[in-house]
Amino acid sequence: MKETLKLGVILALYAAAACFALALVNNFTAPVIERIALEKESEALKMIFPDADGFEKIQAFENPSPSASIDSFYKALKGKDLLGFAVKTTGPTYESSTVIAGFLPDLKIAGVHILSTSDSPGFGQKAADPNYKNSKGSTFYGQFAGVSAKSPLVLGSDYEAISGATITSTTMGALISNAAAVVQNHLAGGSK
Repeated sequence: MKETLKLGVILALYAAAACFALALVNNFTAPVIERIALEKESEALKMIFPDADGFEKIQAFENPSPSASIDSFYKALKGKDLLGFAVKTTGPTYESSTVIAGFLPDLKIAGVHILSTSDSPGFGQKAADPNYKNSKGSTFYGQFAGVSAKSPLVLGSDYEAISGATITSTTMGALISNAAAVVQNHLAGGSK
C-alpha cells in the first residue's frame, strides 16, 4: 500500500510538471500562432482583391448555416470605393476547412483562397494544391472566379469536382455558397 501511494504521488508530480510545461509553451507560442494566422488571412485578402488598399471589418451579420462558422466578414475598399466583400468561413468538408471567399458587389466570385484543410491527403488536399488542375486547366479553388453566387453553387454545373474527392468538392461549394448568403443578406439590409 505504501509503495502504491508513493508511485501515485510521483506520477501526480510528473503530471503537474508536464501540465506546467505545456502551459508555459502555450503561453509563448499562442501569440505567434495568432499573428501568423492573421498574416495568412491578410495575404489571402490581398490575393483575392489585389487593388484594395484596405479591408473594413463588418461586425454585425447573420450566418444562415448552423454547420459552418463565419470567422470574419470584410468590405474590400479602394479609397472610399467598394470593390467587394470577403468572408472567412470554417466548416465541415470531408474533415474541416477554412476558406476565404471574395465576392464582387454583383455577387460574382472574385476569388477563393483555402487557408487550411484537414481533408484526406492525396484527394481532399487537392482542393488547396496549386499544382492540381481540372479539365479546364484551373486549380480547384481558381475555377470559382467569375462564377455567380446569387444562388447556391451546384457541383457539375458551376464547378468541377476533384476526382475521388466528391465530399470535399461538394462541401467546399457549400461553404462558398454560405459565405455568399452572408454577403447577399448584408446587401439586402439584413446586417449593418
